[in-house]
Amino acid sequence: MAAGRQREFDKQIALDAAMEVFWSNGYSGASLSDLTNAMGINKPSLYAAFGNKEALCVSALNHYVSKYGSPHMDELNAPGKSLRSRLTAYLKSIARMVSDPELPGGCFVAATTNEAGGDCLPAGVSRAVANINQLTRKTLIDFFRQEDSAGTLGHTGSPDILADYILVLQYGLAVMARNGANRKALDHVIEYAVSKL
Repeated sequence: MAAGRQREFDKQIALDAAMEVFWSNGYSGASLSDLTNAMGINKPSLYAAFGNKEALCVSALNHYVSKYGSPHMDELNAPGKSLRSRLTAYLKSIARMVSDPELPGGCFVAATTNEAGGDCLPAGVSRAVANINQLTRKTLIDFFRQEDSAGTLGHTGSPDILADYILVLQYGLAVMARNGANRKALDHVIEYAVSKL
């Protein structure tokens, strides 16, 4: 191996590590040293593989959505279950993830959304998290429109309002978990909230 050249690394493992640093510390709290130490690479390797810190955070957000966000949707589309039971399962799937002691806690997207309210995020990260939130809302609206067409909504509200209601719940669960609420407490909130639909 040539002098000064770092050995090969697994890009997915490195991205997982970077995601957890951003998830734990936020964008502004994640230093390049924190990131390279967790990823097991040096700064030139980070830049060569992922671009700058901003681009790495965007990649980490998209990786998070794919790994931890998208699987919850399977609960909404489970066949043979009532709308209420599917919504409960969807939210409990989120609660299980945001309170998992093996993970940083809370939701990486929700935490980054909170950072986007100030001026600490670069434009690319702000755009990425806004796009993720818009896509999540659109996916939920489309889901409720399909349920409305199937006659399962009744008079519970418009698809737009229901989508916003579920988003408020899932981000609220993430904040509660980040603040130390246990799974049992989150499940009680979910059961109460869904019972009101």
